[in-house]
Amino acid sequence: MQGLSGQKCHSCGGEGTVFRDYGPEPCTSCFGIGELPSASVLCERRLRELEQTYSKPGLEVGQDVRWLIGEVRRAHHALLQILTASQELENDDMARKILYLANDVLGIYPPSERS
Repeated sequence: MQGLSGQKCHSCGGEGTVFRDYGPEPCTSCFGIGELPSASVLCERRLRELEQTYSKPGLEVGQDVRWLIGEVRRAHHALLQILTASQELENDDMARKILYLANDVLGIYPPSERS
């Protein structure tokens, strides 16, 4: 499945299910797959949790948190555009460096040995 990090889920031990008092259920950390989703999926999931937590009425900090979440999403989108643009460039050292740096933050491609 595309988008997986390749790391075994620690919540379910890679089984995809966890056992509760009322029986087995799909693991909420890995969506029942046994492997953790990509860093982008985990980040977006956490941003949504924060949005939900701080959107409750009466919280003054909610507006600031929503602004910060918007900035994180905007920066993530910009890095995706930079990564894409660096792939379209000629295969030179600067393009490879930009691609490496953007991917280091986004984690789209697995790390590989640099030659």
